[in-house]
Amino acid sequence: MEENEIANKPKEGTYNEMTPSGDRKPKITFELDVPEEVTFSPDFVKPRELPSQDRGVFYIFECLHEGEEKVFLTAAWSMLQGLKDVEPLAGKTVIITKNMKEGKQHYDVEDLTNPEVPVERPGDEEPSDEDTEKVKKKGEE
Repeated sequence: MEENEIANKPKEGTYNEMTPSGDRKPKITFELDVPEEVTFSPDFVKPRELPSQDRGVFYIFECLHEGEEKVFLTAAWSMLQGLKDVEPLAGKTVIITKNMKEGKQHYDVEDLTNPEVPVERPGDEEPSDEDTEKVKKKGEE
């Protein structure tokens, strides 16, 4: 038996992981530089894991896209990290954009439900005229 014949055969437990054809939802295909808006259901907890043949894992996310229930599969670190950064995903709407960075695929994830509010840190504010005068006087002393 040749090595590639073994690679093409199902692994143990595959049948239990398979989804019946009638239960399959359409997939979202991410095109380069085309933002895709997806909304997770309010009861979304976490993606399903699907083992790949190279002993890795794909993650299956169920969502609403263009008014229809769809799924997207990913093993891309940049997308996974972007989604992890905006958790919890339940009820959130995000925009996922596929692009190229340094010759590699990269995904940007933007949270539309809770857009980041700039965090003001002490010292970030513009100095008042009074503060500017104090600094000038100290410099003259």
